[in-house]
Amino acid sequence: MASKYLYIFDPGHGGLVNGKYQTAGKRSPKFPDGRVLFEGVNNRDNVERIMSKFRANGLDCVDIVNSDLDISLGERVRKANSLAKDRKCIYISIHSDAAGDGVRWHSASGISVWTSKGQTKSDIFASIVIDELQSKFLQSIKWRTNMTDGDEDWEENFYVLRETRCPAILCELGFHTNEAETKRMMTTEFKDKVVNALLAAALKWENI
Repeated sequence: MASKYLYIFDPGHGGLVNGKYQTAGKRSPKFPDGRVLFEGVNNRDNVERIMSKFRANGLDCVDIVNSDLDISLGERVRKANSLAKDRKCIYISIHSDAAGDGVRWHSASGISVWTSKGQTKSDIFASIVIDELQSKFLQSIKWRTNMTDGDEDWEENFYVLRETRCPAILCELGFHTNEAETKRMMTTEFKDKVVNALLAAALKWENI
């Protein structure tokens, strides 16, 4: 199967360079054993897993960061828009969420999917992604949805969603400030559900 679309993955924030995390904050509180989940590192691990599964299923994809550095939002969008000039693309930004002061664990939890404001093709793709995530996780996780515009995605003028010239979504895949949820987010079982949901959504999108 030839891939109709190029799936542009954007792992949010930075990674580790010579043992130093590249993004201020954007991490879990410390576990009793001293471990910390760095959001940018986890985002990169998730994107690597997702892209491996996409490629195994004949879907074209690219990591527009492709670095452990925390490149600017403007550079991320510039790269995405350059790719979107030459073929149909879908932009998928991968993140995890946070609440509280970042020092103490917080009770907020759940998954959400975001688009830019207004009804666009992004909303259609977001709805497919939400359906597939819900089919994989069922009621094992809280669903953070917003039905004010008739669909379940949240809408905000995030720069990477507003300025990309192709359908674009941002996935908040759990709260790294919730201790129990963070433990789950680090498991292969959780990550596999994310990977398989996004793959199923993309395969459906290919047939629209």
